[in-house]
Amino acid sequence: MEINGSLAGTLVLVQPDVENDPEMKKGQIGVLTYARSETENYVRFPEGGEAYYPAGQVMMLKDKQQVFDDLTNNGSSMPLDDFKAMYKIMLLQDRGTSQALYSALAIANDHPGVQEKVLDFINPSYKQELAKTHSR
Repeated sequence: MEINGSLAGTLVLVQPDVENDPEMKKGQIGVLTYARSETENYVRFPEGGEAYYPAGQVMMLKDKQQVFDDLTNNGSSMPLDDFKAMYKIMLLQDRGTSQALYSALAIANDHPGVQEKVLDFINPSYKQELAKTHSR
């Protein structure tokens, strides 16, 4: 995780199925204002307010090339709605504006079937720990 703030300003999505959310912001899109540690990452929301979350509850878009490669390699075997959603997300990422990236996150939030394919936790080690837990 980039502790020094290089992730600051990144559009992020609070994990839609987070269980403990005292701020009631799950599934909402915000801007990562300060990535301090694995347990303290501040997110500011467009409608106002700021909350902090562990890195495992904050997700960002994967690199557009990863999305494109997944779409190219696995597109024929996925449901049509998921394919369309991923394709739209890829096109919006290609546009690169903050409004387009916000729209891409909104599409990902609305399509649970593509979330794993297009979103990543801001702390990649969390995903590895989760995989270890599930494999036991």
